[in-house]
Amino acid sequence: MTTEERRVGGAIVLAIAFTFAGVFAGRPSLLVAAAVPLVYVTVGSLSSAPDPAALTVTREITPTPAPPGRPVAVTLTVQNDGDASISDVRVVDGVPDGLAVSGGSPRGGTGLKPGESLTVRYALVARRGDFVFDPPRLTVRGLGAGAAETTRPAVEGDTRFSGRLDAEAPPVDAADDGRVGQLETAEPGEGVSFHSTREYEHGDPAGRIDWRHYAKGGSLTTVEYDKRVTATVVLVLDARRPSRVVAGPGRPTAVELSAYAATQSMTDLLATGHEVGVAVVGLDGPNAAGLHWLPPGTGSTQRARALSLFELACDTDPAAAEGYVDPAAQCRRLLELAPRAAQLALLSPMIDDLPEEAATDWASAGRSVTVLSPDVVTRSTIGGEQSHIRRRTRLTRCQRAGVRPIDWRRGTPLAVVIELAFAVDAKVSADRMAAGTGGVS
Repeated sequence: MTTEERRVGGAIVLAIAFTFAGVFAGRPSLLVAAAVPLVYVTVGSLSSAPDPAALTVTREITPTPAPPGRPVAVTLTVQNDGDASISDVRVVDGVPDGLAVSGGSPRGGTGLKPGESLTVRYALVARRGDFVFDPPRLTVRGLGAGAAETTRPAVEGDTRFSGRLDAEAPPVDAADDGRVGQLETAEPGEGVSFHSTREYEHGDPAGRIDWRHYAKGGSLTTVEYDKRVTATVVLVLDARRPSRVVAGPGRPTAVELSAYAATQSMTDLLATGHEVGVAVVGLDGPNAAGLHWLPPGTGSTQRARALSLFELACDTDPAAAEGYVDPAAQCRRLLELAPRAAQLALLSPMIDDLPEEAATDWASAGRSVTVLSPDVVTRSTIGGEQSHIRRRTRLTRCQRAGVRPIDWRRGTPLAVVIELAFAVDAKVSADRMAAGTGGVS
């Protein structure tokens, strides 16, 4: 039965009910009321649906492309370009199946006079990939709502959304631009931040002499600055099946979020002169123990190679490697491949125990270790609350073992997370430099 048939049938039943009630109760007012639904049916049957061709639809998606997890604003506008009013306009946007609506609604309805428009605003959660929007479903009704016409009009403006890991990452300059790193040590040297003063030695640059001190006391002293060093960082992406969890339908997986964080971290580090390497755990790679391994390097070529590994990690189904790839062995092998002075940054949701064991083993081997963990655990159920507690416990145990844990909670800007994750303790850097294990620019 169609909507119109249900509407007419309901009106007739209502009219009959009022008629019988009026006859048996002897109340003329109920007999008059019985005419109301009949008038409604008559007007509806005589009215016709407006022409939907008078309506134009435009869509704006901001931003596109966008990285995984980023809120994306969608604005759908329906405008009446005709000369007649339309009493009832209803629209439902064609949201792609793979994307989740996180705010607002893709539905809207109102009446439109000539020149007026209906605007529907809602938000999506970005995922990696290309998503094509279906044409919206547009329904118009006549004055009596008895006749309706539904169309799928062509849309002006944006019709697709693209999610990319490097959507917000600026390009990296040519390899090895000669710039020093941003990591400071406790040792004095060349730099910009004041460290200390010492007695002048023959050959010290005139620009580093403390002339104010000389004017006061007559003795020459030389100003020392915080020495800046380059670092070697190995980004370890946990691409195993347990890590491909999501916070909800249509939302990015933890591997996508980790790959996005790795892309931004790599771009920032390379742009300031540091060396970056990449390892992917959980997939079958060409290196020993099945690792996908990119030795540390610098420049735009290194960035392109690393980005291809991150893309591969998001696209590859880890089930194909299960049974003959041992992630624990891959993590042990990483200690042999990574340079001794390299900092190891593990990007993992910490859903199970293996990432914790790997990070604590690296720390016990004398490595500087950071865990950057995107939080994708929902707490709306008892099981989710238990998973949340276990994850927080793993991060706490990592901290006690000397690992720096960074909990990337939903809503926290990634730039803040990266700054926390790759802040380097000055004393550790100085000790490594003194031992000859760290590079100094």
